[in-house]
Amino acid sequence: MNSRRKQIIKVGIAVLIVVLLGMMLTHCTNTTDTKSVKSDKTVEKSKKKANAKKPGKNKATDVDKASGQEEKKEETAKADSSNKSNSSESKKNNTASTSSNSNKNNSSSSSSKPSSKPSNSGNNSGSSKPSNNSGSNSSSSKPAEHKHDWVAQYKTVTVPEKGHNEQVLVQAAYDEQVPITEMKAHDICNVCGADITNNVTAHTKAHALAYEGGGWHTEWKEEVTGYQTVHHEAVYETRYVVDSPATTKQELTGYKCSGCGKTRSN
Repeated sequence: MNSRRKQIIKVGIAVLIVVLLGMMLTHCTNTTDTKSVKSDKTVEKSKKKANAKKPGKNKATDVDKASGQEEKKEETAKADSSNKSNSSESKKNNTASTSSNSNKNNSSSSSSKPSSKPSNSGNNSGSSKPSNNSGSNSSSSKPAEHKHDWVAQYKTVTVPEKGHNEQVLVQAAYDEQVPITEMKAHDICNVCGADITNNVTAHTKAHALAYEGGGWHTEWKEEVTGYQTVHHEAVYETRYVVDSPATTKQELTGYKCSGCGKTRSN
């Protein structure tokens, strides 16, 4: 594409140079023609003055006038023909420049479209085929292509709660001193209710000397004879621990055009 554009630019520059040279040549020819016409007019004026001064040569002056008029007509015809040729050349150059400019615009605007056929100016019939502008008109009449404006579409998704089971300590391990008991017999005084174990004789004799009566009885009592160490293990129970609570999130489901309503997936 860049090389083709460069070639088009080069062709356009060459056409412009040719047009400028043609315009300069036509200007130079016009100036030379006008100068020659002016010089001929000055010569004729001088001849007229000379003939007017010589009264005896009226016939010669009439002939000179007639010849001068014929020369004027020929010169004016030449000038008209040269001007016509110059105008035709300038018109040709202008048409060439306009056609080159139009070709540039057509080639730059749509390089893929075929260029219009040039008019057959060399035909004897003089009728030229019209350029095929139907392609450009049809392309310009086509509606503009719709451009999708995609908008993201989401849906609400519930994320469930996450957690795990673990053993939770309820009571730590400990050692317990458990007492050791034994049932033993005790002698009890009937008079005063004292425990007279291992002292029955002396105690009862004292009550007898005092005329208080006497006697005793035996009672069985549980006594701690020692202690036993009992180890208790730690107590655990299974509990559910929440790692992350239940939440909601927005999940992308696809896209939708805000203009035409067309949808597409991710």
